[in-house]
Amino acid sequence: MLEAFAQSLVGGSIYTWVTSIYWLWPLMEIIHFIGLSLMLGALIITDLRLAGFFRVISLRASHSLLPWIFIGFGLNLITGVLFMFGDPLRYASNTGFLFKMVLVFIAGLNALWFLWKLQPIVDQLSDDDDTPAIVKTVAFTSLICWFGVLLLGRLIPYVSTG
Repeated sequence: MLEAFAQSLVGGSIYTWVTSIYWLWPLMEIIHFIGLSLMLGALIITDLRLAGFFRVISLRASHSLLPWIFIGFGLNLITGVLFMFGDPLRYASNTGFLFKMVLVFIAGLNALWFLWKLQPIVDQLSDDDDTPAIVKTVAFTSLICWFGVLLLGRLIPYVSTG
């Protein structure tokens, strides 16, 4: 199914645009790296604070980094989609990419769980309080998923396809 979708992208307008401009792919790589740096930099501080570390940083202050996480994720989403459109057959059959997307999905569900169910609990804590075990679990799950995404993304050029 994914292979058929990838095949349908070959020759399309976005495929042609991405592959026809010599400098576009390297520029997208740079933007993808900047997005990843913004997202992971802010996410590490936020998640480690939620996990009980960096208690000198208030919970409210760590949450002020959320816009940077969203900006970084947005840059990665845009460039990632363009990568997929620019070389769909490679990504659709790449084991590293497929596992990476599974981890992105799990990280997204984890973030939604936090926002919908656990954020009200965290909002009731004072800035120097320790967080409950479930919040720590969600924070560590986030860190594990995103570091896995980072590693698998880096391995895409080197792992098998198909």
